[in-house]
Amino acid sequence: MRSSKIAIFDIDKTIIRRDSMFQFVHYGVRRYPGQVWRLPLIAFHTAMFKAGLMSVEQVKRSYFKSIERMTEQDLEHFFDTRLRTAIFAEASVEMQHRKEAGYHVLLVTASPHAYMKYFKNFPWVDHVIGTELVRHQNGYTCTIEGVNCKGEEKVRRIETYLREKNMVIDYEQSCSYSDSLSDLPVMQLVAQRYFINRRVPDMEALSWGK
Repeated sequence: MRSSKIAIFDIDKTIIRRDSMFQFVHYGVRRYPGQVWRLPLIAFHTAMFKAGLMSVEQVKRSYFKSIERMTEQDLEHFFDTRLRTAIFAEASVEMQHRKEAGYHVLLVTASPHAYMKYFKNFPWVDHVIGTELVRHQNGYTCTIEGVNCKGEEKVRRIETYLREKNMVIDYEQSCSYSDSLSDLPVMQLVAQRYFINRRVPDMEALSWGK
C-alpha cells in the first residue's frame, strides 16, 4: 500500500455554514407543502432523542422522510440551491490548496450520502463518505443502511475506503478539519488537526466566515 497525504473534511458547519439536516427539512416542506404536518412530529422526535428515548437512526428517519418523494433531480437541486450556496469561501480555498499540494481530499459526514455526494462534482474533491440510506427501485427511503456515519464509524468508513484504494494515511503529512468534538476519533488519524470556528485545547482553531 502506498502512503498518501490525506486531507479529511467534515461538511456540516465545517465546509458549509449550516446543518444540512435542518435545511433538508425546510426544503422538503417547500417542495411538498402537504408535508408541513410533519414539523410538529419532527420536533417531538427531536425532544425524544435529546431525552435519550429515541435512537439517532430513528430520529433521522423522521428528518429525512421527505426523501422518499424526491427524485435525483430534486436532490441535486437541493444541493445546488441550499448547500453549494452555503459553502465557506475559506473552506473552498483550503480544499483547492490541499488538492493542488498533492493531497487526497476526502469529505466525511454523518449526513446522507444521497445529497452530499454532489460535492464530488468539484474537481478538488476525491471522494465523499456519508450515512447511507436504504434504496428501492424508485429512489431512496428514509431508513439508514447500516450505522450512522459519526464518531468511530467515520474512522471505520475511512479505513475501509483507503484499503479499497490501496492507500494508507501518511500521519505526519495528513490533516483533518471539523467543527465538532464528535470527530476527535477522525482527528487522531492525522497529525495536523483544525477546528473550525471553535476553540479546543491543543488544537488549532480556524475562523471561517466571521
